[in-house]
Amino acid sequence: MKKVLKVLLIVLLFNACKNNQQQTHNGLPIVKATKQNIDYKIDDTWSFGRWGIAPQVAHDTLPVICYKQNQEFTFKTDIDSISFNIKPNTTKSFYVVLNDSLYAHTIIKGVPFKANQITHDTTNKSNIIINYSTDANSYLKTLKNEYPLDFINNNKSEKQTVLETLNWTNSRWKHNGNNTPKQQDAISILNEAKQGGEFPCFAYAIVLKDQLNANGYKARTVYLKTEDAAYRKGSPGHVVTEVYLKDSNKWAFIDGQFNVMPTLNGTPLNAVQFQNAINNNYQDLVLESLGKEVITKRNYIAFVYDYLFYLDTTLNNSYSKNESYTINGKKSLMLVPLAAQNLTKIDFWKMDVDYCLYTNAIQDFYAKPISQ
Repeated sequence: MKKVLKVLLIVLLFNACKNNQQQTHNGLPIVKATKQNIDYKIDDTWSFGRWGIAPQVAHDTLPVICYKQNQEFTFKTDIDSISFNIKPNTTKSFYVVLNDSLYAHTIIKGVPFKANQITHDTTNKSNIIINYSTDANSYLKTLKNEYPLDFINNNKSEKQTVLETLNWTNSRWKHNGNNTPKQQDAISILNEAKQGGEFPCFAYAIVLKDQLNANGYKARTVYLKTEDAAYRKGSPGHVVTEVYLKDSNKWAFIDGQFNVMPTLNGTPLNAVQFQNAINNNYQDLVLESLGKEVITKRNYIAFVYDYLFYLDTTLNNSYSKNESYTINGKKSLMLVPLAAQNLTKIDFWKMDVDYCLYTNAIQDFYAKPISQ
């Protein structure tokens, strides 16, 4: 009996050693798979089925943008997985064994995030005045009556109220970038949405702005554009809302399409501060939201970052009958980074940008709002 047990123990040890040897190939770890499409995760962001095992490629390389010094990475096949940290300018290699026969040399490459360090004039200020609404306006009263926000009360912080209004707006319809609302005001958009309408980013921005203004805030639509907006082949813009928080004495960036408010150490950020925080404080940057399904920080930044270069907003946010309010014949104000050229055309939309005053000064674009 003892001899039998001894033989069994030797067999088990031999098989264990054999299995351990099978976990490497050419000195690198192996990951087993029976299907070609795999999932991978970077920090908390999964990409499902977006990587295919390719044994025919000599050194199949997956680049991973590193927004911070250590990115957690997981590579998951249908039956196996491997996890490790990846740093900028480093690589991790392993083999994927497909159906126990085909070996695919796979390399995960850490790519440094290319931050665009934008600067503005932080000392000067012109006499440019942007007008904002008052809650006595008849249109805003109608909006408030037809689409009341019953969750608003004086016991909540302004930040909490804005987050709830953001979440309410995001839930009105599903995003559709190819469908334009018939009219561009909140009541018309919301009425059309009730009939099943689905609209792009600017519709969320308009509804969010109008609802906040109807409930006593000062809010505006902000048009974001890329550094290469003049000639970019794809869409060079995105539209968001900014709202002035009196209890924080600052402007806050909110994106109605994605239902997010970027904050740093709990403080809401404006568009310029958001771009700077991505560059320098990625790890502490938080996308606050009350939504059930929220885009991850990595995916949102991958989408929005390029758009955070040129910013413009209308000079008249007052809902007054005097819709012809302009300064020197211009109806909008564009914030331009120092050393950047003024944006004067956008080929993608076949349009001339001839409606803007240009400024490099933060204090022009982010002045405390004045009601008309």
